[in-house]
Amino acid sequence: MDNMTPMINAVTRVTVVLMAGLLMGWALHHETRAVTLGMSLGLLAGIVNFRYLAVKVRRVAESVASNEGKAFSLGFVTRICFAILVTMFSVRIEHFPLEATISGLFLPQLLSIPVGIYLSVRNKM
Repeated sequence: MDNMTPMINAVTRVTVVLMAGLLMGWALHHETRAVTLGMSLGLLAGIVNFRYLAVKVRRVAESVASNEGKAFSLGFVTRICFAILVTMFSVRIEHFPLEATISGLFLPQLLSIPVGIYLSVRNKM
C-alpha cells in the first residue's frame, strides 16, 4: 500500500462511527453511561494520536525521499504526553472510567490492521 491516505480516512470513519454508537449508548442506556463516555474520550484521543502519527510518518517519508539531511522524529513524546494528559483527565474527573479510556486510546491503532487488510484485498480485486 503506497498511499496511506485511504487507510487513514477509513480508520477515522470507523472510529467516528464507533464514537457515534457509544454516544448513542450514553444517551439511551443509563447503566453504561460512564463506560461509554470513557471509551468515547479514549477514542477521541486515540484518533488524534493516530492522525498525528500519520502526519509525522508522511513527513519522514518525504524527508527520506528528498535526501534531506535534517533530523526528524515520529513525535513519540508528543503522542505519549497527549495520552497521559487524557489519562490524567480521566482519573481526575470521576465520570470517566480509566479502563475504558485506556482501551479507547489503543483502539484506532488496532483498527488500522483490519482496515488495511480490507483495503488491500479490495484493491487487488
